[in-house]
Amino acid sequence: MASSDDRTDQNWANLIKWLCEHGMSEDLAVGCRFFADSGRGLAATKDVEANKPLFTIPKSCLLNADMLHKWAKKHSVTHLSSVQLLTCYLALYKAQGEELDASPYTPYLQSLPFDFDFHPLSWLVNNNQRMVEKLAEETKYKLIKVQDRFKQDKQAVSNQFPALSTGDILWAWLNVNTRSLYYGCKRSRSHQDHITMCPLLDFANHSLGATNFNTSEFRRAGHPIPTMIAPKNGLRSEEQVYLLYGFHSNQTLFVEYGFTVSISPPELSIDSRVVTRFEKTEGGAEKRALLEARGYWGDWTLHADPTPAHPSYRLIPALRLLHVSLQDQSALQRWEATVNGELDEISPQNSERMRNTLKEMCLELQEEAAAHLSPLDALIEEGISMASIQQLWLEQHDICTAIVQNITDGIEL
Repeated sequence: MASSDDRTDQNWANLIKWLCEHGMSEDLAVGCRFFADSGRGLAATKDVEANKPLFTIPKSCLLNADMLHKWAKKHSVTHLSSVQLLTCYLALYKAQGEELDASPYTPYLQSLPFDFDFHPLSWLVNNNQRMVEKLAEETKYKLIKVQDRFKQDKQAVSNQFPALSTGDILWAWLNVNTRSLYYGCKRSRSHQDHITMCPLLDFANHSLGATNFNTSEFRRAGHPIPTMIAPKNGLRSEEQVYLLYGFHSNQTLFVEYGFTVSISPPELSIDSRVVTRFEKTEGGAEKRALLEARGYWGDWTLHADPTPAHPSYRLIPALRLLHVSLQDQSALQRWEATVNGELDEISPQNSERMRNTLKEMCLELQEEAAAHLSPLDALIEEGISMASIQQLWLEQHDICTAIVQNITDGIEL
């Protein structure tokens, strides 16, 4: 039986051969490598000058709503969203293998990850409570939002193909969710449908410092999407080639992609904590409605950068309203004025209560994080690295510690 390394090497060779047959240049400047800190990725196979194209993927090799339109018509699934359509196609391949209408994309599909056991959504769907229980409540709250999207798409896929297993749909959906990039499709019905899966490019790992090639600037420079460009400092042979997935916090990277990185925006989502406060306060449902009407419900975050550490602009109106009586029309009008930028505060008393509530929540989060931090040299369980989970706990601890100190020191938020 071939080893996983042998399969990876063969799948890579088949992928490159297929891409070249469809028009990609054979003068390829990248290769597949394994990196200790980030797993499978791309590395330069020779020195490359700054801003030089590394490769351009032929349009015929992209996997999106346009390229699958005939297939979608044949299977009566043209009404599905792009995510659901791609999930159908990949899940059927997973279930049927090369029997999937003799798929022209087989070399690409064979290059996709064998499994997603490392991804926290897999833990939720497969009821791996031992791993889920290691996550902070705020991380679980964000992860459940991802699960809700999966459930909605899974239902749409299952309605069309009832025989598909949850495991095959999950594998397909995670491939689509973690590997798609923005791409204008003629047959897309909404902004969210303008996505494509892209062979070879999706081998690249994320870095916040990577060049964002998916911009109009690069298209004007004559680089069609998807073309990957060497960074402004060029590349040395065997240097890893990175892709910018977006300016995401580690919390978001973890629940969406299943990993964290050493350099990311130091940000902590605390929606779960704030929602609980509103659920326990008098008039909480009415206050929620007020915040929703003004676009300030949810997406509440804490930030360590830029200094001083601070709550997001969305969180402050919510915490102010938390301490306003709905019977106090004057205070409600002053709250409206703060939302509109006409006043700096509702009252000194309200500001003090807001700061105290923020401090209380941060102290709770700080203490929870401290209780879960462990030495990194023993963080392997069930074959899964725990380093990402520990990094999230550490960021939670450090961000909350900084905000508590700022409040104690009387620093303006």
